[in-house]
Amino acid sequence: MKRIILTLVIALTTVGLNGQSLSGSDDKAIEKRTESFLEQIKARKYSNVANYIYPPLFEHTDKKGMFQIFNMLEQAGIKLNFNELNITEKKLLPSDDDVKYVFIKYAMDMTLPLDTDDLKGIAALLVPAIESSFGKENVDYNRSESFVNVKGEKFLLAIEDPKYSEWMFIIYDDSFKSAIQKTIPAKVNQAAASNTK
Repeated sequence: MKRIILTLVIALTTVGLNGQSLSGSDDKAIEKRTESFLEQIKARKYSNVANYIYPPLFEHTDKKGMFQIFNMLEQAGIKLNFNELNITEKKLLPSDDDVKYVFIKYAMDMTLPLDTDDLKGIAALLVPAIESSFGKENVDYNRSESFVNVKGEKFLLAIEDPKYSEWMFIIYDDSFKSAIQKTIPAKVNQAAASNTK
Protein backbone atom coordinates (compact mmCIF):
# COMPACT_ATOMS: atom_id res chain seq x y z
CA MET A 1 0.00 0.00 0.00
CA LYS A 2 2.85 2.40 0.88
CA ARG A 3 4.47 1.69 -2.49
CA ILE A 4 1.25 2.48 -4.33
CA ILE A 5 0.84 5.77 -2.46
CA LEU A 6 4.49 6.68 -2.99
CA THR A 7 4.24 5.86 -6.71
CA LEU A 8 1.05 7.91 -7.00
CA VAL A 9 2.66 10.92 -5.23
CA ILE A 10 5.74 10.74 -7.48
CA ALA A 11 3.57 10.45 -10.60
CA LEU A 12 1.40 13.42 -9.60
CA THR A 13 4.47 15.51 -8.72
CA THR A 14 6.07 14.71 -12.07
CA VAL A 15 2.87 15.54 -13.95
CA GLY A 16 2.56 18.76 -11.96
CA LEU A 17 6.12 19.82 -12.75
CA ASN A 18 5.89 18.90 -16.42
CA GLY A 19 2.51 20.57 -16.69
CA GLN A 20 3.77 23.95 -15.55
CA SER A 21 2.73 26.63 -17.96
CA LEU A 22 2.89 30.36 -18.20
CA SER A 23 0.09 32.41 -16.74
CA GLY A 24 -1.82 34.55 -19.23
CA SER A 25 -0.32 37.75 -17.79
CA ASP A 26 3.25 36.35 -17.90
CA ASP A 27 2.70 35.15 -21.47
CA LYS A 28 1.50 38.59 -22.60
CA ALA A 29 4.29 40.42 -20.74
CA ILE A 30 6.97 38.13 -22.22
CA GLU A 31 5.48 38.40 -25.71
CA LYS A 32 5.45 42.21 -25.56
CA ARG A 33 8.93 42.49 -24.04
CA THR A 34 10.43 39.93 -26.46
CA GLU A 35 8.91 41.66 -29.47
CA SER A 36 10.38 44.96 -28.26
CA PHE A 37 13.79 43.28 -27.77
CA LEU A 38 13.70 41.73 -31.26
CA GLU A 39 12.61 45.05 -32.79
CA GLN A 40 15.75 46.67 -31.31
CA ILE A 41 17.85 43.98 -32.99
CA LYS A 42 15.97 44.40 -36.28
CA ALA A 43 16.58 48.17 -36.14
CA ARG A 44 20.29 47.47 -35.38
CA LYS A 45 20.11 49.49 -32.15
CA TYR A 46 22.63 47.29 -30.38
CA SER A 47 23.33 49.69 -27.52
CA ASN A 48 19.58 49.61 -26.73
CA VAL A 49 19.55 45.81 -26.91
CA ALA A 50 22.06 45.71 -24.05
CA ASN A 51 19.44 47.38 -21.82
CA TYR A 52 17.28 44.26 -22.16
CA ILE A 53 20.03 41.87 -21.09
CA TYR A 54 19.90 40.32 -17.61
CA PRO A 55 22.43 42.48 -15.66
CA PRO A 56 24.12 39.63 -13.71
CA LEU A 57 25.33 38.25 -17.06
CA PHE A 58 27.63 41.27 -17.35
CA GLU A 59 29.52 40.11 -14.27
CA HIS A 60 30.86 37.33 -16.52
CA THR A 61 30.98 38.87 -20.01
CA ASP A 62 31.80 42.27 -21.45
CA LYS A 63 28.75 44.42 -22.20
CA LYS A 64 30.57 46.30 -24.95
CA GLY A 65 31.94 43.12 -26.54
CA MET A 66 28.55 41.42 -26.63
CA PHE A 67 27.56 43.11 -29.89
CA GLN A 68 31.07 43.83 -31.12
CA ILE A 69 30.72 41.45 -34.08
CA PHE A 70 27.65 43.35 -35.32
CA ASN A 71 29.41 46.68 -34.96
CA MET A 72 32.52 45.36 -36.73
CA LEU A 73 30.41 44.11 -39.65
CA GLU A 74 28.65 47.45 -39.94
CA GLN A 75 31.96 49.35 -39.79
CA ALA A 76 33.18 47.13 -42.64
CA GLY A 77 30.16 48.27 -44.66
CA ILE A 78 28.08 45.14 -44.14
CA LYS A 79 24.54 46.06 -43.17
CA LEU A 80 22.62 43.27 -41.54
CA ASN A 81 19.03 43.26 -42.72
CA PHE A 82 16.82 41.30 -40.36
CA ASN A 83 13.91 40.23 -42.52
CA GLU A 84 12.21 38.17 -39.86
CA LEU A 85 12.52 37.68 -36.12
CA ASN A 86 9.43 35.80 -34.92
CA ILE A 87 8.75 34.04 -31.63
CA THR A 88 7.92 30.39 -32.28
CA GLU A 89 7.77 28.93 -28.75
CA LYS A 90 7.84 29.88 -25.07
CA LYS A 91 8.38 27.32 -22.33
CA LEU A 92 8.49 27.81 -18.56
CA LEU A 93 11.59 26.18 -17.06
CA PRO A 94 11.83 24.67 -13.57
CA SER A 95 13.26 26.91 -10.85
CA ASP A 96 13.98 26.46 -7.16
CA ASP A 97 13.72 30.12 -6.19
CA ASP A 98 11.55 33.19 -6.78
CA VAL A 99 13.13 33.87 -10.19
CA LYS A 100 11.15 32.69 -13.22
CA TYR A 101 12.89 31.43 -16.35
CA VAL A 102 11.22 31.04 -19.74
CA PHE A 103 12.94 29.47 -22.74
CA ILE A 104 12.09 31.26 -26.00
CA LYS A 105 12.68 30.02 -29.53
CA TYR A 106 12.52 32.46 -32.39
CA ALA A 107 12.92 32.18 -36.14
CA MET A 108 15.51 34.42 -37.76
CA ASP A 109 15.89 35.39 -41.40
CA MET A 110 18.77 37.77 -42.06
CA THR A 111 20.34 39.09 -45.27
CA LEU A 112 23.87 40.46 -45.61
CA PRO A 113 24.15 42.40 -48.88
CA LEU A 114 27.63 42.27 -50.42
CA ASP A 115 27.16 45.40 -52.48
CA THR A 116 30.71 46.70 -52.82
CA ASP A 117 33.72 45.25 -54.63
CA ASP A 118 35.56 44.99 -51.28
CA LEU A 119 32.74 42.93 -49.76
CA LYS A 120 32.51 40.72 -52.82
CA GLY A 121 36.27 40.21 -52.53
CA ILE A 122 36.07 38.93 -48.95
CA ALA A 123 33.02 36.72 -49.55
CA ALA A 124 35.27 33.65 -49.75
CA LEU A 125 36.34 34.34 -46.13
CA LEU A 126 33.06 35.75 -44.87
CA VAL A 127 30.72 32.95 -45.98
CA PRO A 128 32.59 30.10 -44.18
CA ALA A 129 32.73 32.22 -41.01
CA ILE A 130 28.96 32.76 -41.17
CA GLU A 131 28.43 29.06 -41.88
CA SER A 132 30.45 28.11 -38.80
CA SER A 133 28.33 30.44 -36.66
CA PHE A 134 24.89 29.55 -38.02
CA GLY A 135 25.40 26.11 -39.59
CA LYS A 136 26.08 25.50 -43.27
CA GLU A 137 22.50 24.31 -43.84
CA ASN A 138 21.19 27.72 -42.69
CA VAL A 139 23.34 29.87 -44.99
CA ASP A 140 22.67 30.59 -48.66
CA TYR A 141 25.29 32.55 -50.60
CA ASN A 142 23.81 34.03 -53.76
CA ARG A 143 26.90 34.98 -55.71
CA SER A 144 25.04 36.30 -58.78
CA GLU A 145 22.97 38.77 -56.73
CA SER A 146 25.73 39.40 -54.15
CA PHE A 147 24.11 38.61 -50.84
CA VAL A 148 24.19 36.05 -48.06
CA ASN A 149 20.92 34.89 -46.53
CA VAL A 150 20.88 33.29 -43.09
CA LYS A 151 17.87 31.46 -41.72
CA GLY A 152 17.69 29.59 -38.49
CA GLU A 153 16.31 29.14 -35.05
CA LYS A 154 17.77 31.16 -32.19
CA PHE A 155 17.14 31.08 -28.45
CA LEU A 156 16.59 33.43 -25.53
CA LEU A 157 16.04 33.00 -21.83
CA ALA A 158 13.50 35.43 -20.43
CA ILE A 159 14.05 36.03 -16.73
CA GLU A 160 11.68 37.57 -14.23
CA ASP A 161 13.82 38.44 -11.23
CA PRO A 162 12.25 40.44 -8.38
CA LYS A 163 15.35 42.68 -8.44
CA TYR A 164 14.29 44.11 -11.82
CA SER A 165 11.02 45.74 -12.85
CA GLU A 166 10.73 43.98 -16.24
CA TRP A 167 11.52 40.67 -17.87
CA MET A 168 15.18 40.56 -18.86
CA PHE A 169 16.95 38.32 -21.38
CA ILE A 170 19.98 36.16 -21.89
CA ILE A 171 20.87 35.38 -25.49
CA TYR A 172 21.13 31.60 -25.19
CA ASP A 173 24.02 30.92 -27.52
CA ASP A 174 27.25 28.92 -27.28
CA SER A 175 29.27 32.12 -27.62
CA PHE A 176 28.06 33.07 -24.10
CA LYS A 177 28.19 29.53 -22.68
CA SER A 178 30.68 30.22 -19.89
CA ALA A 179 28.93 33.43 -18.78
CA ILE A 180 25.53 31.69 -18.85
CA GLN A 181 26.81 28.81 -16.71
CA LYS A 182 28.06 31.31 -14.13
CA THR A 183 24.83 33.36 -14.18
CA ILE A 184 21.93 30.91 -14.00
CA PRO A 185 21.37 27.79 -11.88
CA ALA A 186 22.68 24.54 -13.40
CA LYS A 187 19.18 23.03 -13.30
CA VAL A 188 17.81 25.89 -15.42
CA ASN A 189 20.74 25.75 -17.85
CA GLN A 190 20.29 22.01 -18.25
CA ALA A 191 16.55 22.42 -18.97
CA ALA A 192 17.27 25.20 -21.47
CA ALA A 193 19.98 23.19 -23.21
CA SER A 194 17.58 20.26 -23.64
CA ASN A 195 15.26 22.57 -25.61
CA THR A 196 17.90 23.51 -28.19
CA LYS A 197 18.03 20.03 -29.68
